[in-house]
Amino acid sequence: MQREILASRAYRTSSVGSAEALAADPRNDLFWRHDPRRVTAEEFRDAVLAVSGRLVPTRYGPWTYPEMDPSVLATSSRPNEAWGESGLDEADRRSLYVHVKRSLRFPLLEALDQPSPDLPCPERFPTNVPTQALMIVNGDFTRRCASELANELRSSSDDLRERVATGFVRCFARDASADEIDRQIAFLDRLEERGLDEREAFDVWCLGLISRNEFSWID
Repeated sequence: MQREILASRAYRTSSVGSAEALAADPRNDLFWRHDPRRVTAEEFRDAVLAVSGRLVPTRYGPWTYPEMDPSVLATSSRPNEAWGESGLDEADRRSLYVHVKRSLRFPLLEALDQPSPDLPCPERFPTNVPTQALMIVNGDFTRRCASELANELRSSSDDLRERVATGFVRCFARDASADEIDRQIAFLDRLEERGLDEREAFDVWCLGLISRNEFSWID
């Protein structure tokens, strides 16, 4: 059944439509196009791990405990016992295996609308609030993964333009246009003019890649 659905014409329809079709059915009541959607919390975390090269594909087995910020642990009555520990070969497994604790949620997943374990959830309703962007830009997890992505791109080529082009393919599954590459190079130059060294600027640029709507939305 899953194969039939995923291979169907309706499932693979583009979100882009003609002006006539949009005028006739702007709400897509007849399902003639794909409704753009933001990836779920678990999908986003998995995607960040994948593009950074950190995703551990091990299947099955017990749940895992990604590193939890000490400030979050401090909200527990017993901070030293509130959360388990997993090695890197376990902590970076898919989010399906992340331990869910009712009184101590993993912040990134909670911010991106992972359902609360306190209530039944027949359907997810994604939100779009500033705290989500702040969590991605300032969170330790995303910043570490962005640095790992930057290291992967540095090792792929000594040419900056090639690194930028590879970053687009890796994060967005498409080639960057020449104009896009020029604008990214100009942005990196501005970061260095503001006091960042070359390595720091490239790390920030990689963080920008995984912060873009194109990374977290499917259309």
